Amino acid sequence: MKKIISLSIVLILTTACSNTNKTSNPDNTTTTVLMSNDTCKLIDNYLSKLSDEKNFSGGLLIVKDGKKIFSKGYGWADKENKIPFTPSTLASIGSITKAFTATAIMKLVEQNKLALSDPLKKYFPSIPADKANITIHQLLTHSSGFHEFLKDDGGDYENITTEKFLNRAFEEPLAFKPGEKAVYTNVGFSILGILIEQISGLDYEHFLKTNLFEPIGIKSIGYHYPLVASDTIAIGYQKGKKWGTHQQHFEQAGGGPFWNLKANGGLEVSLNEMFLWVNSFTNHTVLNESSIQKLFTSHIQEEGYNGESWFGYGCNISQSRRNTKMIVNGGSNGIYFARIIRLPKEGIVFYMVTNESSINTSMVLPNVTQLYFSGKIEQDAMTMQPKFENDLSKQIYDLLEKPTTTNLSTELAKENIKVEDDMVLLEVGQLLMQEKKTDKALILYKFYIKTFPNIVVAWNVDISV
Repeated sequence: MKKIISLSIVLILTTACSNTNKTSNPDNTTTTVLMSNDTCKLIDNYLSKLSDEKNFSGGLLIVKDGKKIFSKGYGWADKENKIPFTPSTLASIGSITKAFTATAIMKLVEQNKLALSDPLKKYFPSIPADKANITIHQLLTHSSGFHEFLKDDGGDYENITTEKFLNRAFEEPLAFKPGEKAVYTNVGFSILGILIEQISGLDYEHFLKTNLFEPIGIKSIGYHYPLVASDTIAIGYQKGKKWGTHQQHFEQAGGGPFWNLKANGGLEVSLNEMFLWVNSFTNHTVLNESSIQKLFTSHIQEEGYNGESWFGYGCNISQSRRNTKMIVNGGSNGIYFARIIRLPKEGIVFYMVTNESSINTSMVLPNVTQLYFSGKIEQDAMTMQPKFENDLSKQIYDLLEKPTTTNLSTELAKENIKVEDDMVLLEVGQLLMQEKKTDKALILYKFYIKTFPNIVVAWNVDISV
């Protein structure tokens, strides 16, 4: 499950959505909550217009000082059957799942069942020497050295056993020496999920349910396979075409979730239950204060982001435009896009999820935050040229802009550039498609499918090889 790419989010502090009059009863699980003031109306009007005119589909939750001030769905959870997206609709949160895995690990720490300094050899005695001393802390902070994906993996829905996953993960060489740097990895978080099962004796999802969710009143967060009659899952759409749901892909794979996805991505969450989850940290009910502080501490700088992004446990930490702390989780499989932004000093949490790839969270949430804090959109993320988040993306883009470039592999080899993160290519591809540079995008696409053959991307559907 890929980490979400986002544009810079403009946050300029003003007072917003402070009127306490609600338009409906928040205890009704399908009911919209919208404070009756100009700022929230402005945001609602903006999203309603996007839904009407540009096929925006998804939901927005805003929490201020522990109170739900905005919770509304837009568009369709199921276009074919005209089922609207509501605050109770379940939708995939992608790699935000890693925040749940990190919280589960901290719960085991509180239960004195493991320590953050424990090496992997404590739990896997036959692990190869190069990985034996990787710690739980290093897995949580993406500094273990594991690659983002297993080599030649079969994608999110590959039917792979725990034993086979571990054998492949432990046999493959590390990308770098543990603790040397921090580079995003799904493999590391799947290993954490396996540890949760091994130590607790419970399935990963069951551990979350009994140790994290039920004590704070959450009933429906999960992978939801097999489906039950009460589940309302948002169907994913790729540029208007039905992609389906995780559950349909699980069924086609003969079961699931399996470890290429499990514990690193793919959990289904509604706006209503995300509200309960967010407040469990504010109120210190899911974990104690010390554990929460560890989760949200800047532990190690993320490689490739010019010192602007740090890893906490299962989250990214950076600074807002006002130089205040910003804790971010994001995720996407190229179809569903989700992002949660916590601003502790301001007492604000934004959460958005979308189920239509063509107008997604990365494009819309930056504009919502501008409307909230300044009352207007000063840098329209829907139309402005994106700023590359990763220096390597800019290098690849520049190579593709050279008139002589016909084979990206050749040009990368000349510059001694190695690409290990597919999101670097996805960022370039999205910009090329926005700029309608289909010839350049085709060169990139050929390299992409050769390098990452099992990963679905949202920008490749209009390109013919």
